[in-house]
Amino acid sequence: MKESVLPRILLVGHPNCGKSTIFNLLTGGHAKTGNWHGVTVGASEKTASLGKLRASVIDLPGIYALGAPSMEERCTRDEVEGGRYALAAVVADALTLPRSAALLRHTAERAPRTVLIVTMCDLLARQGGFADEKKLSKELGVPVLCISARRRAGAKRLKAFLADLLGGDDVNARSRPPQKASSAQGCKKGDALACPIREGYFAGKRGESRAERLLFDPRIALPLFFLTIAAVFFFAFGDHMPGVFLKERIESAVSDGAGGRLAFLVRGAGGAEAAASFVEAFFGGLGMLLSFLPQIAILFFALFLMEESGYMSALAFMTDGLFRRVGLTGRAVFSLLMGFGCTAAALLTTRGLENERLQRRVAFILPYIPCSAKMPVFLTIAAAFFSRPFLAVVLIYAAGAALALTAALVLARVRPAGGEFVMEIARLRLPSLGEAVKSLLFYLKQFIMKIVTTVSAVLIVMWLLLSFDFSFRFVGEGGAGCMAEMLCRALKYLFYPMGITDWRIALSALSGLAAKESVAGMLSVVYGKALPQAMSTASAAAFTAFMLACPPCVSALAAAAREIGKRRALAAAALGTVTAFALAYAVYAVFTAGALLLPAAGGAGLAFFAFGIKKRGGKKVENISRTRARRAQRFHGQRISAGLLRLLPPFKGKGDTRQRKKDGAERSPLSG
Repeated sequence: MKESVLPRILLVGHPNCGKSTIFNLLTGGHAKTGNWHGVTVGASEKTASLGKLRASVIDLPGIYALGAPSMEERCTRDEVEGGRYALAAVVADALTLPRSAALLRHTAERAPRTVLIVTMCDLLARQGGFADEKKLSKELGVPVLCISARRRAGAKRLKAFLADLLGGDDVNARSRPPQKASSAQGCKKGDALACPIREGYFAGKRGESRAERLLFDPRIALPLFFLTIAAVFFFAFGDHMPGVFLKERIESAVSDGAGGRLAFLVRGAGGAEAAASFVEAFFGGLGMLLSFLPQIAILFFALFLMEESGYMSALAFMTDGLFRRVGLTGRAVFSLLMGFGCTAAALLTTRGLENERLQRRVAFILPYIPCSAKMPVFLTIAAAFFSRPFLAVVLIYAAGAALALTAALVLARVRPAGGEFVMEIARLRLPSLGEAVKSLLFYLKQFIMKIVTTVSAVLIVMWLLLSFDFSFRFVGEGGAGCMAEMLCRALKYLFYPMGITDWRIALSALSGLAAKESVAGMLSVVYGKALPQAMSTASAAAFTAFMLACPPCVSALAAAAREIGKRRALAAAALGTVTAFALAYAVYAVFTAGALLLPAAGGAGLAFFAFGIKKRGGKKVENISRTRARRAQRFHGQRISAGLLRLLPPFKGKGDTRQRKKDGAERSPLSG
């Protein structure tokens, strides 16, 4: 059976209702999941086996209403209104089921056939609620299935449910005309919020938990975030910690163990010196790169826990005030935090921002966030030149975040971008250990595949350029007259203002165009453990600054071109390259010219940043407070009400207490 004639099933629903979990459950895929608003930002399609039938399942971005799409919601609206599918499955969160009634009605009016899949029923039962499939189906006029998608029994019921619905269809039919009569009976036309579910459902009772009260208190949430990040970095990069311990063992096993023994066998068998040299260089670079797996695993695991627990959603709420001072909104925190993992993946999440101008701004500053591909470079340089590598790596990552915020402030001064911060706060929950391990193994497999394929190919090509001249005569690694020296003869002068005169450093930086991990691999291939002899500490700091600000790899550039256009992506890459060289030159000048330049440069940067915040901040909005306390009215009349600067305790008094309760109701995950 051809893929083009398979019946298509659309997964439609509100943000963060479990659509991607259903998609992975049906197809065995690895679509991005997370307990926060806007995880899915584009359509994903894959084939699913439903017993004896096969179908094509499409995971769509979350949407509240078909009539008011944002950037990522246009895709969902076009698919639903296109009619080229057999079944529309509206996915709803059991804890907020009544809110999905309007979307169910709108979808049913356009779809050939509509069903309702209610997820997270285990959480509903835990808080004393229930959902009756038969009564809900009778009231809404569509088939209803209530499941817990994370349980094996739920997966079996879901596949059997969809197979029964598609069993009587002509599977060769690509589409059918919409059936207006199938619209939800329980939701009459009118206001979208006036669609109650009267029978077969009870939400139970649940107030704001103690953990939610703590995480929405900026006096606790923000210090907790920085302490968590510091603990993760120490666990990954601190001396005698698991990250460093496992790194040393893996590097020794691959480089000295496998590589050294294989090179010994090649020489013992009478092989050419070039072959033995290649084996040593290749396994040395490969072992050094694979040794970073434990540290990358720790960072990815921490990011996954923050995503699945809902902590990132709370963080977006708390940091909106800071991001507005630099021309962004709190929702940018999702893209920026994901940028520490992969810039290309973070660029995809920018579709969830409020408008295209904000999307372009975040896409411009994301390359300054140090991704996991740059981590091997930073660790290699920190271990070789600095007595405290852990502190050096922490400062590098902090500098990357500061550089990104400074770039956002500059862009905000050049061209302001509006946008209201509207986001649904996710419920806090304990992440599933099984899902965490599964997601972690998937990311590590992707990293290993990249090292074994792309990076290995780059290392092989670079070793050939380093070891042979244009007549293909073996001259030794980095020998005089090799092809790499001839090609990089002019490029090396760009690195002279950093105090770097060795053309092999320029060649290593050039290899990062394909993958940033290649830079660390090349430094290992060329220098091994003799890297401190190639440049001074000041030059190493300048080279680190260059790598921090330089444009990302080719895959990230391609992702940027898809999101903001080729011209803007190339302009951002060119600007990033110029910024990287300028920053590297400035760092080298500060290290070599003495400590007098450092306070001046720092003071100028702080003055610019403070001036930008002063000009951007303090914008008035409509005062919706009905309290009698003048102090509360004046406070809530500022846009900093949900932001970083709300660091004072709640005001006391009757009017303020009433306003405090109203704030809690608005941000409650069960409201509406």
